[in-house]
Amino acid sequence: MPQFRPDRVRPEYKPYVDTIRHQHGDERITDVIERYHAGGYHRDEAMDVLGIDYIGTWYELWMSYDVDRPEPDLEEEERQLEVMRLLLDGKEVPQELRQPAWWKPTIN
Repeated sequence: MPQFRPDRVRPEYKPYVDTIRHQHGDERITDVIERYHAGGYHRDEAMDVLGIDYIGTWYELWMSYDVDRPEPDLEEEERQLEVMRLLLDGKEVPQELRQPAWWKPTIN
């Protein structure tokens, strides 16, 4: 299980992080952080699940756990760079670049 690193929490956030750890436990918190890294939760959803009201508290909590992060998606990063290049050049972004490649409709 990923370890909590109290030395990574700034003193002003320590009471808030301790409260969240007491309410949810390390296992639940690491599950939320892992889902966040995997794209299963957006930041706001992760904060809502853990009852966090302030974004700074989320980042302090997020940084205080050693959670394995997935490898970056190089294809997606290239797509995003191309979109930004087109936008900054004032050009239209083609439809196929407007959403991630993995974001395909599925038939149930």
